[in-house]
Amino acid sequence: MELDLVPFAGLPPWVIAAVLACHFLGFFIRGAFGFGSNMPIVLLTTWMLGPHHAVVLVVLAATASQVHLFPQGVRTADWSVVRALVGGVTVGVAIGTWLFDRLPADWLTMVLGLLVSAIVLMDRLRVIDRLSRRINLRNPLSFASLSLVSGTVGTVSGGGGIYFLVGFLKFMCPTPELFRSTNLVLSGIFMLARIVFIAIAGYITPTALVEAGMLLPAVFLGTWAGTAFFRGASTERFYAVLQAVLLVAAAMLIARGIAQI
Repeated sequence: MELDLVPFAGLPPWVIAAVLACHFLGFFIRGAFGFGSNMPIVLLTTWMLGPHHAVVLVVLAATASQVHLFPQGVRTADWSVVRALVGGVTVGVAIGTWLFDRLPADWLTMVLGLLVSAIVLMDRLRVIDRLSRRINLRNPLSFASLSLVSGTVGTVSGGGGIYFLVGFLKFMCPTPELFRSTNLVLSGIFMLARIVFIAIAGYITPTALVEAGMLLPAVFLGTWAGTAFFRGASTERFYAVLQAVLLVAAAMLIARGIAQI
């Protein structure tokens, strides 16, 4: 039987160029902060490719990017935080993949947008710092709950899993270097789990692999540019841009959620 390997079949060149641009932008964010590429890419490319196609492509592309990014985080990540979160994230990804295979998932976008907005507000008001004086945030229940929700909702919605952990990780990893490197390791584990489960679900096809390969120049150029930004940014600028990224992502999620009603 002859395989039909026509990448982006039926799409005009400007749409393919727009998909490439979206991946460059998303992986600039990942290169700078260690996370965050999937959600903006999925939100933008879903309108052009459809939700499942968009999610599968970004998972394949993000997995390839981790070959370059993961080693940057290995030596300086907070491995005690990584080890405490990895079990819940993995179980959450398995649950999320099962739901992704059975639900359109668009109904989660507004909730996710509202939650990201709440995360930014909590960060501005230093809610995590205040909670830490009353609650032991390092207890196993806190880690398990956050990681399970992050893995599940992030997988179903096509991205955004690490967004749930931003305030928590900023508290646990108080410097930009530690924050970014821990995110790089967690994102790598998240991507590995997702690629395994979507492969089991049958979403990885030869055509999807060819399309992901076409996106790699934009992926690697974006991660290089984002890494350069991280190295040149002050602590204040790093966190200011991080908050702006979160707010823009939240606004896009809410807008998409409203459009689906």
